[in-house]
Amino acid sequence: MLEGVVDGISNHTVHGWAWLGDGDSGPVRVEIRSGQALLGSGEAGLFRADLAAAGKRDGHCAFAITLDPPPPPDTLLSVVAVDGEQVQPLLGSPLSSGPPATELPQAAVDILPLPISTAQLEGSLDQCGPQRIRGWVRWRDGSARPVELSLHEGERELLRFPTSQWRADIAELYQGDGCCGFDLAVPDSLRDSHLHRLELRLAEGGARLLGSPFSVRIANGPASASAARLPEPLRRDPVGAPVTLSVTVNFYNMRREAERTLTSLRSDYQHGAGDLDYEVLCIDNGSQPPLDADWVASFGPQFRLVRPSRLLASPCAALNEAALQARGKYLAVMIDGAHLLTPGVFEQARLAWREDPAAVVALRHWFIGGDQRWLALAGYTRELENQLFERIRWPGNGYDLFRIGAPIGENPEPWFDGLSESNCLMLPTALFDRIGGFDEAFDQAGGGFANLDLWRRASEAATGPLVSLIGEASFHQFHDGTTTNVDDAEKDSRVRSYANAYRTLRGNDFAGVHRSRLDFRGGMHSEFATGVRQRTLLPMRLGVTDRIRPGQMALHFDDGAQSYLQSVYAECGLQRDVTWLGQPTGVAPADLVGLQQIIHQLKPDAIAMVGAETGLVAFIDSALLATENPAARILHVDPAAVAIARPSTARVTTLHGSPDNPHILATARHWAGSAEAVLVLHAADPDAAFTSATLQAWGALVSYRSWLVCLGTLFGQPWLGYSTHQYLQVIREFISGDPSFAIDRSWNRQLISACPSGFLRKIGGTVTATNYDATLDDLVPAWHAPLEHAQ
Repeated sequence: MLEGVVDGISNHTVHGWAWLGDGDSGPVRVEIRSGQALLGSGEAGLFRADLAAAGKRDGHCAFAITLDPPPPPDTLLSVVAVDGEQVQPLLGSPLSSGPPATELPQAAVDILPLPISTAQLEGSLDQCGPQRIRGWVRWRDGSARPVELSLHEGERELLRFPTSQWRADIAELYQGDGCCGFDLAVPDSLRDSHLHRLELRLAEGGARLLGSPFSVRIANGPASASAARLPEPLRRDPVGAPVTLSVTVNFYNMRREAERTLTSLRSDYQHGAGDLDYEVLCIDNGSQPPLDADWVASFGPQFRLVRPSRLLASPCAALNEAALQARGKYLAVMIDGAHLLTPGVFEQARLAWREDPAAVVALRHWFIGGDQRWLALAGYTRELENQLFERIRWPGNGYDLFRIGAPIGENPEPWFDGLSESNCLMLPTALFDRIGGFDEAFDQAGGGFANLDLWRRASEAATGPLVSLIGEASFHQFHDGTTTNVDDAEKDSRVRSYANAYRTLRGNDFAGVHRSRLDFRGGMHSEFATGVRQRTLLPMRLGVTDRIRPGQMALHFDDGAQSYLQSVYAECGLQRDVTWLGQPTGVAPADLVGLQQIIHQLKPDAIAMVGAETGLVAFIDSALLATENPAARILHVDPAAVAIARPSTARVTTLHGSPDNPHILATARHWAGSAEAVLVLHAADPDAAFTSATLQAWGALVSYRSWLVCLGTLFGQPWLGYSTHQYLQVIREFISGDPSFAIDRSWNRQLISACPSGFLRKIGGTVTATNYDATLDDLVPAWHAPLEHAQ
């Protein structure tokens, strides 16, 4: 089965991918036409790392077809895949060749992100301008050494830099080292509003990392002319027979989904809508087969079909054209017609407008079934989704949608967060006109960030409150959407592309509306809408697959779940049951697993253990023995006033005294000597002098890419709200004062840890154990360091 997407057009080159859905067939032929004229063609055989990760023909199914000569501006281009007698338009086709260069000076720039893929390296150039150059590159063999890169214009080297910055998302993705990112300022020489052709190369040898040079145009100032440009206000002609509300909803090849969406807009479904004068403008944006006008009208006298005068990949122009035909004082815009509504949306919006006629009302959105991207790969189908609707006998009780749905992002507390977009945004029509409606410069298939941008601009221009409804939602049905029903790798690539397009147009990164700016109104009509922590993440309960979905720790194990689980573990004292050779370790089993893995990965020469329990010292000794590291040494700093029995092996040196004593610190530095790989474990305990100053002193011993592990951070705030210990605050003060350290959360992946936020990795600088303050060696002559087994 032919499958593919048109990503966009830049420099008169059409980009996208296509394949036949199996790994055995050859590359698909792609043709670009204008009417009956063939403008260009080529094979979809280029390699893209995101397509390889998605399992699409091992990544060799991308295309980049240059149109020579370039077509006139605003030419409608049809992009089709050809396999023998079969000809199929790709998702995102047709698209426009773009406006004249004088109207859009950014038209010649490349669409980022650009995948980086060689036999040894993988990564991505995520951003180049207007302020920063960002991305990541890592070795495919998992090597921790940074990659040295250089940025060139022709043969002139503009920048040289290592990929050594911490990227939490990459660490999470690969469950390992995240020190492979780069984030640096754009060189001043590129800030001249001219077009530049740049290359990213390996600094050693000059090998090119991208298939071809890429183009950027960066303004001489904080934002380019196009970034400062906002849509012009819409001009509408007077309309007869005004109504209170006009709903514009966009459809493209979704007849099944449209039926439920239109049903949810009927007056006999929406509560209190019997006396509401409203209209529903149903946009058919080039569906094949097209929607029938009589079928649309059958949903009620309020419904009528609108066919846009131009068919473009982005729905923005069609939505604006329909909005100018609307007769309502208020406008509800639904960019994705696959969203159906709960029954109280109109009623709650009317109540908000009675309180303040200038209110902007936003609806949060949920997914039918759950994570539709993963479900689609696992075998979820429209027919299975139909069974879900039959199970709740929809539309009998519209609030039963919460029984078969999950909030976007699967937030366990979905109602009171900030808001990035709404797929049913209801606002005064005058406000929509004043801000220029949808910005038609968002010309990517599906509109990219156009919907997010509309919400952002409406929130900034609104004179009334921003109302987020509680207990009401739009529910996304399964269909061939641009980001919802693709795998995570493909979605990530598209979203990065959308983010770069937004950055190009607006001159900054997109940011949602913070919760502090929102007013909340509504009520809970279903117990299933209150939260999702008490039930499965995917509530559908249909036999789709025998596979287990890969979870996302940061998403599913949120702060609330973490705090509750950690406090129960601490108050029940379960760490006391964790022993090694009969001695207490003071940490959780997952921490022991993490520590031995660090020892296996780092192969340290020296380990300093400050205030650690007896059993943990014995465990570290055993781990070094198991990893066949006989030369490694352990320094055990025991703050106890009275010496007691401690582990006694040839590799363990015991030092009695307070960890913040200058003499103890000086002795520890001498003990470490010139060790190249130094690991420090520091107990979060008042007896161990756990302060940011002490962490700074012991952190100086830690070698680059090693760790300072804070043991027992669980036994203080914020997990125990009544505790006087502020261990997490100490850690935050420490890393804010020493940016070479970052919290490495990859070692807390096993949910229960006695050291939450306590694994601190040294990600910057080249400090070794020999770089220290010489004044710390000025020992009092009569003082003798109480060393046992000194080496």
